[in-house]
Amino acid sequence: MGWVAWPAASETDALTRPRMVLGARLRRMRERSGLALAEAAAAIGSPARLEAMERGVTASDPRALIALAETYGITDHGTRMVLLELAQLSRQEGWWAPYRQLIRSWFLPYLGVEQAAKLIRCYARETIPDLLQHADYARALIRLKHPHADEHELGQRLRLRLRRQQIILGDRPARLWAIVDQAVFHRPVADTGSMFRQLAHLQDLCELPNVTIQLTPAGDAGFGAPLTLVQLPEHDIDEVVFLERLGAAVYPEEPDFHRHEMNALAVLSLPPDQTPARLQEMISRLLPGKGGTWRIA
Repeated sequence: MGWVAWPAASETDALTRPRMVLGARLRRMRERSGLALAEAAAAIGSPARLEAMERGVTASDPRALIALAETYGITDHGTRMVLLELAQLSRQEGWWAPYRQLIRSWFLPYLGVEQAAKLIRCYARETIPDLLQHADYARALIRLKHPHADEHELGQRLRLRLRRQQIILGDRPARLWAIVDQAVFHRPVADTGSMFRQLAHLQDLCELPNVTIQLTPAGDAGFGAPLTLVQLPEHDIDEVVFLERLGAAVYPEEPDFHRHEMNALAVLSLPPDQTPARLQEMISRLLPGKGGTWRIA
């Protein structure tokens, strides 16, 4: 193992990539030592803590790393220094630090992974995916989910969501492949004008070379639960699976099943080249609904 050089803490992936790389290296060292996770965890006192370190969802304490290195028989000074350097980088904050009080603890690991992504694949069946939301649609949805928030908090939440979108809109964008259940467009989330702008925004996003949007066939809602898969630039890190369930999150360790599920969804959905025309059809049929909400006729 050689020395590592990492971007400054202002980079979007300053927090997540060191954690994920360190976790992958810790897992490989344990596997090479022949120790089960429970056996190795005796060195730091908690199997849950070691599992979190190996999955890159928590910062790593230098003392715990030295204890693990000794347990695995790692005596090389250079290797130990790389581990300690990664541990130090893993404790740095990402750009989202000013919004930390608004981010639920179970969502924070996903946020870091998302902002370090090379490829994001998602299936959405309740709302338009966060990364594809127009500001007006996002504001209406945030207000619906946080009815007691004041204007300052609503503004902060909106800025956080729009800042996240830079991962697909910035100078070195990640690829996004989104499958959206058409039932999403029948839910009264925003007024007619906001929904019109949202549909037009999706049309514009379809023109980006790094964005692919598929829609489920009309009338075939309910393909399955929402699902997100994230690939990071490091080849030795597995895809990260994110499942949001009832105000909490699950991060399954084995991505294969969910990768096949996403592939099946892509096959069953309309081809991406049909998406702009379908969106235009929705725009042309957009009619005002009761109470100023929108609906697709």
